[in-house]
Amino acid sequence: MSEVQIQDIYRRLGTLEQEVSNIKLITGTVGTSQAAIAQIYTRLDTFVETTNSNFVQVTQRFDRIEGRLERLQTETTARFNEVDNRLDALSSDVGEILRILRDRNGGSGL
Repeated sequence: MSEVQIQDIYRRLGTLEQEVSNIKLITGTVGTSQAAIAQIYTRLDTFVETTNSNFVQVTQRFDRIEGRLERLQTETTARFNEVDNRLDALSSDVGEILRILRDRNGGSGL
């Protein structure tokens, strides 16, 4: 083999070595990117699970609070009705007392 042919072979080998290095670099970059993407998806899945769990808990708490508010509203309305009934009864009693006093004083007032 001549010296020129040997140099041509070395030159081709050098070019081939560069191309292989470039392919290794690209493959490494792609592999790293895929690993990073897989980590991101794993973290997103965890985040979604946590968020869904938190949402369920918050919804349950709101439902309990809403139930308590409804009971309080019902109780408050019943108590106000009771107070109104007592005030009506007291007003009626006071009216009756005033009528009796007027009658005793001969209708002249107090």
